[in-house]
Amino acid sequence: MLTATSLHFSYNRKPLLDGLSFTAAPGECVVLAGPNGSGKSTALSLLAGVLKPGSGEVSAQGRTGYVPQGTALFEDMTAGDNLSFFAGLAGVKVPEQLPFGVDRFRKKKVSSLSGGTKKRVSIACALLGEPENLLFDEPCAGLDVEYRDELQTLILKLKAEGRCIVYVGHETGEFAAFYDRLVFLGNEAPQVFEKAD
Repeated sequence: MLTATSLHFSYNRKPLLDGLSFTAAPGECVVLAGPNGSGKSTALSLLAGVLKPGSGEVSAQGRTGYVPQGTALFEDMTAGDNLSFFAGLAGVKVPEQLPFGVDRFRKKKVSSLSGGTKKRVSIACALLGEPENLLFDEPCAGLDVEYRDELQTLILKLKAEGRCIVYVGHETGEFAAFYDRLVFLGNEAPQVFEKAD
């Protein structure tokens, strides 16, 4: 279970999040949507514990894997070394098989990889140790169409395994197949929409 309760956050004294509340239960995917600058990435940073809210509370049962919008990898290390580093932090081993064909890039320096490939390595790092909660910040950015399809399949699999997922995306088509609830962040208070059956 991953819960945000009345989260408030200000940037340079300007309110960015004003009372954000939602719950992602096991097997559910909550999508955060809204225009640029509406606080979607900030909300994920709060859920991941990277930022602290001005007020409100985040409750997460179990471990959380986080795929940030930018690259959180060490550019001067190989993809394999990055995987080993993050696996060490989680106290787990790097599995033999990795999603998105990441195995092919184990010996390549991250600095030599394309933006889409870096995103794939980031997702593989977030999945290490099979965390109960997963945060995806625009994971389709830079991904080829074939890998977008694979990401959709992966998220459906994670839901079937009972993971709690919070996903930031812009295009409805990228998350229409797997979301359960959409939280729209804009100029007014956050609005929650349940997926129609």
